[in-house]
Amino acid sequence: MKLSILKLDGTSFDVAVLNTAKVRDLKAAVTKYIDSMEQIQMGHRHISWKHVWGNFCLCYGSTKLIDDDTPLQNFGIKSNEELRFEHYVASREMGRHSHAKKRRFFHGLRNT
Repeated sequence: MKLSILKLDGTSFDVAVLNTAKVRDLKAAVTKYIDSMEQIQMGHRHISWKHVWGNFCLCYGSTKLIDDDTPLQNFGIKSNEELRFEHYVASREMGRHSHAKKRRFFHGLRNT
């Protein structure tokens, strides 16, 4: 099925996934498309997808597509539908943290 993805800057692009695709497959298609476009337009450029998916998610209507193992059909997504990126902060219940852990390298060397 062909899906249109609306970016935060208002531009959009199309990706194709199987009718039986899961959220994980859609993310992979988005990643592949954007990486190839960045390569063509700007040469070699690295995008931290871990950062992207940790701070943004794809949405369909008011539903956030967060669980990677959920089939797109479960959300009622059909061919030629539009999905969009939205800001998203992962919650602690999902096993992810919204902020990076503070690293204290020399905390044991201090004399107080």
